[in-house]
Amino acid sequence: MSFVREFYTSLQNRRFIHALRKHDLRTMVSLAGEAGLRLTQTQVLSAARLLIDNGRAGAAAALLQNALRVEPSQAALVPILTEAGRRIVGSAPSPAAEDLARQADAQRDAGNPPAAAALYQEALALAPGAVHWRVQRANMLKDSGEFAAAEIEYRRAQLERPEDADIPLQLGRALKMAGKIEESRESFREAQRRDPANRAANDELAWLGEPQDHIRRTLAALERGESVALFALADALAGLKESFSRIERLLPSASAGSAFPPQLHDLFRRRCPSPAAPASQTSFRLAVLFDADAGTDSRFHARLDALIALANRHVVLIAIVTDARRRQDIMRRAAPEAERHLLCSAGLALQDLASLLIEQECNGVLLLEGETILDAVAPGWFALALGRAETAYADGESGRLSPDGQIERHKPILRSRHDVHWSTAEQGCALAIRREAVVNIAAAQPALPPTVAALGALVSKRAPLHVPLFLACDLGGAPDAAPVPLSASPYSGMPFTIGCVIPTRDHAEDAERFVRSLLLTARCPEALSVIVVDNGVHGAGLAALARLEDDGFKILRDHDAFNWSRINNRAVRELSQAEILLFANDDMEMLTPYWDDELRTVLALEGVGAVGAKLLYPDRTIQHAGILCSWAGRPEHEGRGEPEGAAGPSGRWLRRRKAQAVTGAFLATRRADYEAIGGFDPDFPFGFNDIDFCLRLLELGRHTIYTPHITLIHHESKTRGRYAAELAQAARATAEDWRFAARWPAQLLLDPTVNPNWSEAFAPFCAYRAPAGGAVLRYLDEQIAAPLVQKNPFRTRQDDLKER
Repeated sequence: MSFVREFYTSLQNRRFIHALRKHDLRTMVSLAGEAGLRLTQTQVLSAARLLIDNGRAGAAAALLQNALRVEPSQAALVPILTEAGRRIVGSAPSPAAEDLARQADAQRDAGNPPAAAALYQEALALAPGAVHWRVQRANMLKDSGEFAAAEIEYRRAQLERPEDADIPLQLGRALKMAGKIEESRESFREAQRRDPANRAANDELAWLGEPQDHIRRTLAALERGESVALFALADALAGLKESFSRIERLLPSASAGSAFPPQLHDLFRRRCPSPAAPASQTSFRLAVLFDADAGTDSRFHARLDALIALANRHVVLIAIVTDARRRQDIMRRAAPEAERHLLCSAGLALQDLASLLIEQECNGVLLLEGETILDAVAPGWFALALGRAETAYADGESGRLSPDGQIERHKPILRSRHDVHWSTAEQGCALAIRREAVVNIAAAQPALPPTVAALGALVSKRAPLHVPLFLACDLGGAPDAAPVPLSASPYSGMPFTIGCVIPTRDHAEDAERFVRSLLLTARCPEALSVIVVDNGVHGAGLAALARLEDDGFKILRDHDAFNWSRINNRAVRELSQAEILLFANDDMEMLTPYWDDELRTVLALEGVGAVGAKLLYPDRTIQHAGILCSWAGRPEHEGRGEPEGAAGPSGRWLRRRKAQAVTGAFLATRRADYEAIGGFDPDFPFGFNDIDFCLRLLELGRHTIYTPHITLIHHESKTRGRYAAELAQAARATAEDWRFAARWPAQLLLDPTVNPNWSEAFAPFCAYRAPAGGAVLRYLDEQIAAPLVQKNPFRTRQDDLKER
């Protein structure tokens, strides 16, 4: 028994010392009265002072008394014990305060929150340090609907009891009831930080859509083997309210695991390793070219070990290395007798690489950028991809080497098939090229260096195949910085005339301000023609229209029932000289000088049919950075609510890129393309007219481009005036949904501008999942069978579920 007692005491000592280092008051209070604690005098003094300073005088006194029982001669502990005693006596509530608190409890129990709150306030006036009464007063204020006053009391109590997890939990509930959703999320997260096992905080975050909590619950269900519970849980957490068939399409399968937020990427990779490629019928020999000079010695050896593990008769390693010591380290690992081929070169031009591939009988080469290593299944997938296309690339990630030599993956880079952006700064770059393509490029540019940066731009026009798996991890250290947007170049061609259409009804004053901001910021204001469509302006707005008319702007009267498509189509007929047509809402404010240069530049690019801008809310958060044609079966604005400078996945919100559609709040197109598709469809009077327009352009091979080099403030919802209420009517809104879905069923299944592994059960780009091998194969085949300009549907996730 003595051995057990000593072990228990030793364990409690360690727990207390650890809690002291972490300032974990909750654990310190629970252990302070434990008999047998053996702490040094310095540790006791530090702990007692910390407890007293945080309102835990009773625990400090218990700790000091224990220490003096063990060693009564510790005179330095006596003064602080006296101080703790004074704090205890001073904080004790008076009988009058206790009586008021009892009356408050009675009112609380009787269901009279206002009276209880008032009585708790009187008690606190006599005993300000009674934190538990302050929390009760906050609870009563919350129940009375006085959320602002409750918030003040909760925050004060939270400062006085920094270890109590219930206070931020109750504060979060008050904030949620007050409509302060983001603040409530942060308060629930604080409750989790104070008590990670706090189920109530986890539940609150789950219902607010926190992906991290969905993951915890899903993992727990998986670990218990509750596959039925997993589906039920996914159903509840996603908040799906539609038919069972749609729910089934969205839910993750038990075999694929659940969706993970990017912040838990290392956990995702440990839980969900990439599936192996199916065995190929042919023997495809792949060369892997890597930079052996990059990085520290420890990371070099970690990369070398990972790469050598892949070397066999189907994989040849080619190292670019000038460091003699590293060259020896590589060559001593070669084992040609076991068909492990390692080659070293101080430098290679593309012509040299082509010759080497022929000499080694390699069918293709995989170029690794920086300190990139490959996943164990990467050679198989790249070989399979090169059997289908000339070039291929995969998703990437960045990572670091832990002190114990393990690779920690901390940042996913989910790419897409629609918008390849090659950059040396992008981590986890791996580009596979078939030998024939290398030979052909080398014949034209023999001295070209064989790097991703040099060859990426050339092969991007050869329809590279995207493999939606994490196959390349960069160990280079810190995550790469957000991409810096390119400066918009002044347009050097003819200043094509721009005709702008701005419908307005109840906010003609806003329209007037917007028109003048367009002219003030344009490089060629003389080439801009503006028509403001009066759709029933009245009151003070008439004076604004009169001022515009006096200044030479055309006012088109159209008092028929509101139909955005019809109004814009009618106005275009009045702009017969305009070569570029710009459609905009009246509730806008142009921020970009020389915006017209960027408009002309983008529309002059080959294959471009429409262009949209970056729109911000008045608080300078993003309102629109392109439109995802499908997210959970509906179109969705990208970046909504994110900070103005947010980069988005792979920096997509900070650079020009293809989008399936852009918002009609600011949409420009060439007249020839507008006329080729017959303008906007009047069958969409309120919504979806802009998306329908962009998709019909895409059918003609004309892409839509999102550019952040034009930025505006958008006071969303003003343009429609009273018609917004009409749109809110369920029947009308549902009818437009059905009409759009019937016309574009394929586009509502998968938006090719995003990675197919993003989970649509959450907000865009919040969480992703692991695909099964069969789903990856189908995705590869679809890229070959269905070009980007197509009407054939992508396979639905419901089909994936059936086959898994």
